This record gives sequence, C-alpha cells and structure tokens, in this order.
Amino acid sequence: MKKAIGIDLGTTNSVVAFKDTEIKIIRSKENEELIRSCVSLIKDEIFVGKTAYSTGLKRNPENTILSIKRLMGGAFKDKMVQDMIANKKYYKFGITKLQGGTDDSVAVLLGGKQYTPEQISAEILKKLKRDAEEKLGDEVSHAVITVPAYFTEKQKNATRIAAQLAGLKVQKLLAEPTAAAIAYGVDNLKVGDSKTVLIYDFGGGTFDLSVLNIVDGQYMEAGTGGDRWLGGDDIDKKMQELIFKKVESEYNIQNLDTLIEKLPDKKRNLFEAELRMKAEDAKIQLSSSKNAEIYIPNQLEDENGDIIDIEFEISRAEFEVSIKPFVQKSIDLIDELLKELGYDISMIDSILLIGGTSCIPLVKEMLSKKYGTDKILISEKPMLAVAEGAGILSHRLGDEYEPITGPGIIKTIDEISCSTNHNYFIEEQSRDGGTNYRQIIEKQMPLPVSKSEIFKTTVNNQKFAKVSLFSDVEGNQKEKMTTSYFTIDIDLPIQSEIVFDILLDTNEEFSISAYPKGHKNLSKNIIIGRGKKDSAAFKTIEDYTGETLTTVDSWQAQDKYFELQKDMIKLAEQIGKDNSLDNRWSEIDFKIKNAFDEAVKEDKQEKEGSRDENIISGAIMLINEYNSIMRQSDVQNLIELLKDYDKADPIEKVELTNKIDKITDNYTDLFALFRIKGAADTAINRHGKGELGETSALEDSEYLKRQHDKILSFFQTGNRDEGYAILNESIVIAMKYL
Repeated sequence: MKKAIGIDLGTTNSVVAFKDTEIKIIRSKENEELIRSCVSLIKDEIFVGKTAYSTGLKRNPENTILSIKRLMGGAFKDKMVQDMIANKKYYKFGITKLQGGTDDSVAVLLGGKQYTPEQISAEILKKLKRDAEEKLGDEVSHAVITVPAYFTEKQKNATRIAAQLAGLKVQKLLAEPTAAAIAYGVDNLKVGDSKTVLIYDFGGGTFDLSVLNIVDGQYMEAGTGGDRWLGGDDIDKKMQELIFKKVESEYNIQNLDTLIEKLPDKKRNLFEAELRMKAEDAKIQLSSSKNAEIYIPNQLEDENGDIIDIEFEISRAEFEVSIKPFVQKSIDLIDELLKELGYDISMIDSILLIGGTSCIPLVKEMLSKKYGTDKILISEKPMLAVAEGAGILSHRLGDEYEPITGPGIIKTIDEISCSTNHNYFIEEQSRDGGTNYRQIIEKQMPLPVSKSEIFKTTVNNQKFAKVSLFSDVEGNQKEKMTTSYFTIDIDLPIQSEIVFDILLDTNEEFSISAYPKGHKNLSKNIIIGRGKKDSAAFKTIEDYTGETLTTVDSWQAQDKYFELQKDMIKLAEQIGKDNSLDNRWSEIDFKIKNAFDEAVKEDKQEKEGSRDENIISGAIMLINEYNSIMRQSDVQNLIELLKDYDKADPIEKVELTNKIDKITDNYTDLFALFRIKGAADTAINRHGKGELGETSALEDSEYLKRQHDKILSFFQTGNRDEGYAILNESIVIAMKYL
C-alpha cells in the first residue's frame, strides 16, 4: 500500500517523518536525520544532500545551489533577491531573471542552464521521496509538506509545483510552527489540558511565529507573524564576517578578499568552502562551549606566495555581540504579533523554541529576560519537531488512520483551525482614472473566509475585466500575487455593479467568482494564475493590452485584437483552476503575442495602403504550404474566393478581401509557423554573408528548421498543445531574423 510522509522542506536542512504506531524520523541513504537542502552539479551529474554540500562547495561552488527556499515564489526585482545576487561571497551560484519571464520571476543557473526554484526544490523532494521509499519498502505517493507561516500564496504555490514535479501529491501545506505545536501537543498534553502556546521558529531561511490554542487534540491558530527574510543564513553570514575580521587582525592582512581573489581557482574554492563550513561548525560549537576554534591550514597564501596557516579562537561573547540585532528583531516581531492579536503576554502559557537558530544560548537568554524564564520552553527536538508534526498529520489524513482512544497523552489530532497570514487587496480603477487597493480579507481572520464585494464596470458594454490580487508584505508594502481576467456575456452600461463572491479556504487559497448583479446565472469562476504557464499567459494579456492601446492607432486592428483577447480569456475559463501546467496556456500566450504583432502590422499596412495585398498573399501561402492541416472547407473556400478576386472590380475586391481575411484569421498559428521557416532561410543567408557570426546564424537556421518540422508534425497529428509550446520557444529565436 502506498505511503504518506511528513516533510520539513527546510532552507538549510530537510527532514522526513513517518507515523504508524509511533512517529519516527526516516534517515537518509547516508544514514542522516538532517538532509542538506543543497543541489550541486558534479561531473555533469546532479547530487542532492551531504555530497552536494561538502563536495560541490569545494569543487564547483558556482554550480552548487544553497538556500533555494529563499527564492521560492520570489521575483527578480525583490530587494532581498537582489541582496542575494550582490552577496557573491555567500551565494556563488547565478541568480537571474527567468528567460521569457518578467521581473516577477526568478531562476538559478546550474551548468549554464536555467532552473526555476521549483525545479531545484523538486530535486530535493525527489531525494527525500527515494530515501523514504527505500526505508519503508514501499512507494510514497502523498506528503504533508511544511512551509513558513509567513509564506505568501505565491510561495505556497511554488511549493505545490515543486511537489508535483517530484511526483508527490500534497495532502496539505502545513505552517511550520503549527507542525511543531502538533508534535509538542501529542507528546506533552493530556486529555483535558488546555494551553495557549507561542511557537518561536528561528529556522535557516525564515523566522516564524504562531500563537495556537490547543485543547483536546484541537489546534486553533490565533494568528501568525514573522519575517520571511530572517534566518540562520543571516547568522552564518555574520559569523563569516567575524572570521574575516579576525583573520585580518590576527595575521595583519590589509584586505583578505584581495588575497583570496589572487588564489588559483581550485585553491580559492577550497579555501572559501572550508571557511564557510568552519563558520557553521563554530556557530554550532558556541551553543555548548565558550570558545570555538577556527583551523584552516595550508590553503591561504600571502602576497609573497607564502602559506598562512589560520588558527585562532572566537569567543561566544564576540559572536553574541554580532548577532544580537537579529535576536532583538525576533523579539520585536513577537511584540508586534501580540499587539496585532490583542494578546497580553500573560495570556501565553509557553513560548516554544524550535529551529536550529533557537539553539543559540543568546536566544533563550534574551527571551527569558523579556518574558520570564518560566515561559520559555526549548523543544526536545528543535530540528526535528516540524517534520514530526507533519508526519503525524500525514498519518491523520491518510487512508490507514485509526484514532487511538483511552486515557492519558493525546495521540490524535481532531482539528486544525488556521488564520489568514496576510491582508489581501484587489486593485480597482477609480472614476477619475486613478488606482485604489480595496481590502477584501483582513489578516488574522479564522479560515475559511467567505464574503461578497461589489465592483463597477468602467466603460459601456464592457466585455472583460482584469482582476489583480495583492497581499501585504514586510514594511506594509503590497506585493502583486496574480493578475487574472473574466468575461462579461451581456451588454451593461458604465458603472454597472459586478458581484464578486470570494472564498479563502483552509489552505489559504483563493476561489473567486463574479457575475453582473441580478444575473447570478451568468456567474463565472475567475481563473487565478497559480503557476508558470497560466501566470505567464495572464501577464502577456496584461502587457500586450497596454501595448496595443498605445502602439496601434487603427480601431479596426484594435477591435480584432480585443476580440481575440476575449476568446483567449474564455479559453482560460474552460481550462479551469488547478491546471497551471496545461499546454493550452502556451496557446493563449502565443496567440496574444501574435495578435499584437498582427495588429501592429495591420496598423502599418493601413497607413501604407498595402493591407489587401498582404491578406491575399497570406491566403496563397496557407494553401501552398499548409493545406493538409487546414479545414478542407476553408481551403476550398479560399481557392474559390481567390479565383473570384482575380476577375473582380475594385469594389468587389474589398468585399472578397474581407471574406478571405475572416477565414485566414483562424490560422494565426500557421502564419507564425511560416515565419519560423522564413527566419530559418534568412539565418542561412546571413550565414553565407558572414553576418551575426557565421556559427551563430548557421546554428539558428538548423534549429529553426528542426523546430518548424516538429511543430508541423504535432499539428498534423492533432497534438496542438505540444506544438504551441514549441512555437513559443522558437519564435524568440526567429525574431532575430524577422
């Protein structure tokens, strides 16, 4: 029988737990409880875990991906992502904008190839899945995966996509503090006990807070807080900075960075990897000792090429001075959350510390000083508690679950009630053309939340509307989650009321439907972009709508574009929710881009008076090149219309041209296919002339010819979704030659 597991997908380490009669941690193939969340390319092979970290950092740091969780659901434009890019000392791998994406996307480089954070996280999840299957002797199909409480919906969705890529079905995305509370409650609370616990989770990449009321197996989340950009990574970076300063001071070095840069690549990689590992080891050692030794022999050379053996000690006091601001920030966030919830500290029975960073003595010391020693509990398993909670819930949600009854310790979970983690807004246009953000959901509300809101149309006979969702993030900034669209099937005057029925479910996922007031029978589900293909398609609609309005003067060309746009939104409505990877999104993306190009071309032709000639030559091209994959009735109609065109008078030609245009409008994909073929010919001609670099033009020509034949084959066999996906990729190269 297939198994379900609990996964703590961490920034630094990941852990897997499984429950049958008791909860247990599943050790990795390397017999470790903590699996390093690291992916590395070593000799053209992808490694995950300990080998990726220890070997990858030393041999190939530029192709060793660390802390990928910090990029999940991130955007290239995010300040913290830019900070990671700037910090080459710590994050040596490439971080870039996703090819074909926008500043709202991000990718990492591995072996010169782009990977999304979801793809890298999927590699980690695949290893966890394999290790679990080996230990359990059975297939693992489902998992409860933990996420930081402060994750946005975009970040949560990125985690779902990673699980899907790894072959795992997500039973639930569980907030990490709530997972720890489950493990704590099952182990420590007796039947009838009632506790209000604040979970303080200082992990590798994020800092999370959650206040939970626990009563007889019921876990009721009162509220959450934290900072998605505060974690152990920041502590490690501070430790490295401290070591740098100590080395410069102890060995009278003016600039350690300069010495490191002068080392040969192999030596430099070894030294920097060793420095990073020693910094982490020292951080851990200082949790139990007053001093930690840093010893790195035979790897650093001075200006004269003489070896410098690094050997000195760092005291706990020095370390604590450097990290005190981070701990203070975590305390400030506790006060902020309690104020937000209207809780006094006296209402909190215990503050439970979990996460690796919580093991640092200064954390307990500062928390105890602020809130009292009696309130502070350090989890017996600070690094494992989250995975254990996930494993317990995974068992509870599985087919094999049987509640354990009887007196004593609580062994079951009856219910988990969560609250909203963010304020949510919909962007709306005011009558004067300005932009407002209407709050639709408040932070810290019990889930699920359902409500109705009234919005108004902005033009007469409006046929579709844009819906942009925003959430709040750090510093009261608003972060766009997604843009979507829906169609309106009846004519309405300006300022007509549209009813939005909004549901935010227990997983903090939105479902929104809309209908003209008084016409609930016309209700439409608004498909919210949740992944790469659907979000990219909606972003294309948004971008090209503005471009069309500002670039194209011809009302006829604009009308054709917006009619196609409406058809594409209807196709999105047909695809439905939870199909973010459906290849029909590629069709929408391509057709919108192509429709814009056609609108620009038609606008130009209208100004130059050559529109009719292009329509006729386009029809002839379709018949000559692609008649086998066209509707035969269209082929016959075009042949007859073209015959009539040759002998028609000027007035008749206008009518015939419009009829031909109407038919050929259905074959924008074939026009694009022909453009790829034309681009291949242009590239080979430029190769012959030595333009654009002979090798580049020749490779592009051969690539485009292969792509053309592949797309044609897919279209001929009826597999149009695959054809559109390749068409989107190919047109980027083709544009160089058009």
